[in-house]
Amino acid sequence: MENGKAPQAQALNKAESESRAAKPMLRQMMLVFLCVISSAVIAINGWSLWSSWQRTLHLTEENARNLSVSLSRQAEDTFLQIDLTLQDVRDRINQNGIEQQADNLHQLLMARKAALSPLDSMVIYHASGYPAISSSSAPLIATSVADREYFRFHQRSEDNQLHIGDVIRSRVSGNMVIPVSQRLSRPDGSFLGVVMASIRLDYFRQVYDYYNLGDRDLMALMKADAKLVYIRPYSESLINRSISLSPLFTQLLTTSASGAAIYRAAVDGRPRIFGYASLRSYPLVVTAGYDLQEVRQAWFADSIGFVLLNLVLLALLFLLGFIVLHHIRLNLRNQLELTRVHDQLTHMNRTLQGLALMDGLTGLANRRQLDWFMPRAMERAIKLRTPLTILLIDVDSFKPYNDTYGHLAGDECLRNVAECLKRLPLRHEDLIARYGGEEFMVVLADKTQPEAQLIARQAVQAVAALRMPHETSSVAEKVVTISVGMHWQPRVTAGTAPTAFIDKADAALYQAKHQGKNQVWLSDQAPATE
Repeated sequence: MENGKAPQAQALNKAESESRAAKPMLRQMMLVFLCVISSAVIAINGWSLWSSWQRTLHLTEENARNLSVSLSRQAEDTFLQIDLTLQDVRDRINQNGIEQQADNLHQLLMARKAALSPLDSMVIYHASGYPAISSSSAPLIATSVADREYFRFHQRSEDNQLHIGDVIRSRVSGNMVIPVSQRLSRPDGSFLGVVMASIRLDYFRQVYDYYNLGDRDLMALMKADAKLVYIRPYSESLINRSISLSPLFTQLLTTSASGAAIYRAAVDGRPRIFGYASLRSYPLVVTAGYDLQEVRQAWFADSIGFVLLNLVLLALLFLLGFIVLHHIRLNLRNQLELTRVHDQLTHMNRTLQGLALMDGLTGLANRRQLDWFMPRAMERAIKLRTPLTILLIDVDSFKPYNDTYGHLAGDECLRNVAECLKRLPLRHEDLIARYGGEEFMVVLADKTQPEAQLIARQAVQAVAALRMPHETSSVAEKVVTISVGMHWQPRVTAGTAPTAFIDKADAALYQAKHQGKNQVWLSDQAPATE
């Protein structure tokens, strides 16, 4: 009996060993399963939510674009009617004068004002600025408008096109109006006066209030010079305010006359989804914007049920995942260790890459990095149409310095010069590099010639201020100095080689050396004055 039990015990031990070996495999399979399911649920629902949000943004952009186009056409029609009316009045005056047909012109102005609901008044002004005829039935008020912006514009300009002035308060009716005017000229072209039609600002308030928008949504009519003509929600303090720094004027309108984009409104800083459109015939721009936060809140309110359902599902999956992960901590530790090793290797690779582009003595960029940087700096200058400057710097009488003080002192001298250059007021688009031996190069992007020249002089002064003794120097102070050859190019042309820049800076550096050292010399053969 005992001999029979021994094989049985061995079989049991073998089964238990196989069971223990199968458990890690089971844990791994469960972990993979949970990860796949969780990832699939997250990916599918994340993609669904992202797609839903993108569709919401796209639809809102289309609505904003269509609204801005609709508003622009309404404004175009309004100003076209007034433009044609002013042209008619101007043509009649050109044919028969003002005084000879004063009664007819008065009746005409009254009729046109009655026919055009946006108008507040129509007035013909003499060259002195005093009214000659108006659309009002009341006697004329002898008040000069010579100080008004639109009147001064026509005095200075011989342009006979329609001029849309800044919003003003009428001295007759007291209403806020938009002056729309044309110049009257004598047969010899001299200034005869102005015919002006004023549009009530309340007219645009009535039109814009027709649209059903949220409290934080925005609509605005602007001049092409970025001054606000009307804005909803209305605020009189914003009228005539310039928003030239808005992305609408700095970026969007420079590439397209109409479109849609998301940016922060210049009037209140709130992000909105804007549609914009320029008028085809007049220097005006219309924009309509939906508040991004309200759009997001409305989208989230529609998606909250879907989000909550998926959060519950994810919570169940993660709970099960935590139970599984509790049994495989050792694997996680191993993975974390591998991640740390990977990060260390990545850091070492980046460090080695940085050392390959850095000069070991001075800590500046080396020649390899300079050769890589120069073509890209030129491409950037060509694309942006900005100036580019090269400063070629050489330590004066450096070979005698090495012969007198030794190479270790020479290395220390180069390090001190490099530290001075590092303290120059440069931007991240600029580069300081060791060009070779005792020569350095500074590449300056988007600097005017005086700005670049000032930086070069600062470099010369900073090195001289170190007062490093140099008894064999030809400079009177007997200290270490540098000479700078500067080449400033206002526009870089396509196809220009980097060597062309460097050669001109090198020629200027030669002149700086030849003229006594310790100075800046420009490539146009003129010395840089201190």
